[in-house]
Amino acid sequence: MECSNIIEAALSQPNFANRLKKGSTDTEMVTDLQRVLFELGFKKELKWDQYNADGDYGNATANTVKAFAAKNGIQTDGMKVSKDLAKVILQRHDFLPEMYVLWEIHQSDLRTRKYISKGTKMSISAVQVLLNTLGYGAELKFARFGADGLYGNNTRTAMIKYAADNGVQSDGDWLTRPLINLMLKDIDKFYGKHWSELALQNLPHSGSPLILYEGSRFQGKPCRADIQFLPKLKKINKHAEDADVFIHITSSFRTTTNVNGAIVPPATFSNHLAGHGIDMNLVYDNGKWANSSVLRKYPNVPGPVHQFLKAIIDDPELRWGGLFNTKDPVHIDDHLNKDLTKWRKRYDAMQRTVQLGG
Repeated sequence: MECSNIIEAALSQPNFANRLKKGSTDTEMVTDLQRVLFELGFKKELKWDQYNADGDYGNATANTVKAFAAKNGIQTDGMKVSKDLAKVILQRHDFLPEMYVLWEIHQSDLRTRKYISKGTKMSISAVQVLLNTLGYGAELKFARFGADGLYGNNTRTAMIKYAADNGVQSDGDWLTRPLINLMLKDIDKFYGKHWSELALQNLPHSGSPLILYEGSRFQGKPCRADIQFLPKLKKINKHAEDADVFIHITSSFRTTTNVNGAIVPPATFSNHLAGHGIDMNLVYDNGKWANSSVLRKYPNVPGPVHQFLKAIIDDPELRWGGLFNTKDPVHIDDHLNKDLTKWRKRYDAMQRTVQLGG
């Protein structure tokens, strides 16, 4: 899932305002927008069963843009998508993996999930992302720690305040039905009516190649991947353990713009689209961050960061994006796309699962 490659890339281009508006001839961009809005739950507004993602920015798409904006406190007639509105659309889309995790908890028997504080890193990160989105970043100290998946005093304080502000009793620890109901109600405020209909196929299930990897050194966004990438993820986690760093996931498996019928290869053969790549920052020395601006300075980086990156570089089964012709220092993959036949097979399996449910 995560952000749309096409819209995200277009944000840096000067002609963006002319590409997403009523009557646009950029069918690829419009198709991507429609796909994203569909995943955000606006199936009815798009008249999806009638038009699908047809690349035509007509009345249905304009009405959907207007509906999304209204849900997110933005005034627009929907006739065009500004850069600021596009950023909000992509942010909400980027949050969907965490929201699916919370949806799954909401559907579960809470007798097996009694304590928020004893949840997985993934579930705690999802809670942190939601609380930050709802305005509790100061209590979380989110600017410093982000969604680290660690349930400490900051997260407990934020949860207690959130519950109290909404008239729900909570000690910040016990996961009650009223508390998780409140979370889902607040998620619904940002998304269309049908957002959760895609949750099941965007979570692991029987026969699905999709996994959510939770390594001892992984934090941040849910690490969504192809099950065939699992051995490589375990190796990456071991390299992180050896170097004493944490891998803060910012992106993993991504959906493509295709949705109905046969899957076709996208314009680029990204390993993210097949579930064989991750983007990350590194956390080292008790909370110091190494983002792209630090990682691109390799080998002149802090010791733990150097050790980790060198381990990835020296591993014959892995690639570090900092060595690509177009440097991408936050990226790690297994070079699945060196064999496009294999890549297409895994791309097809992963995209069919999340788009069509099988």
